[in-house]
Amino acid sequence: MTTNLGDRIAGVLLLALAVFVFVYSFTLPDPVQELDPGVAAFPRALAVVIGLLALVPLLRPQPGEALPRDGNAWRIIGTVLLLIGYALVLDVIGFVITTVLFILAELLLLGIRRPVTLIVMPLGVGLGLFYLFRVLLGVALPTSGLGGLPI
Repeated sequence: MTTNLGDRIAGVLLLALAVFVFVYSFTLPDPVQELDPGVAAFPRALAVVIGLLALVPLLRPQPGEALPRDGNAWRIIGTVLLLIGYALVLDVIGFVITTVLFILAELLLLGIRRPVTLIVMPLGVGLGLFYLFRVLLGVALPTSGLGGLPI
């Protein structure tokens, strides 16, 4: 067995993400009140936690296969491409429609073909997340280009 190259690659990428988030957090506004940690406190804390956890596979790699050798590699690449596409069209199409289409495409990519699952799961997650964030938490989500509908 070799050391798991995939774990090392993930560790390096997560460490780079942590450094980016930590450095970028300095562009956020300073706190107004003395005891207020400010809006940058959460991203900085999260970046530190991600950075520390990213060091684990770099310092203590576990034995395993280097990279997926079967057909799972294309699923990983497809998922990354779907995530990039999701981020690119989220503001154009809107949160609910983009989320439903993303989950549908991801289910198809993972080989799920049951019609009930392909209908109920994307709609349930998309509408459920919309309800959670928009209605319960009051978070503004991207609206669709269809007349500004909140879907």
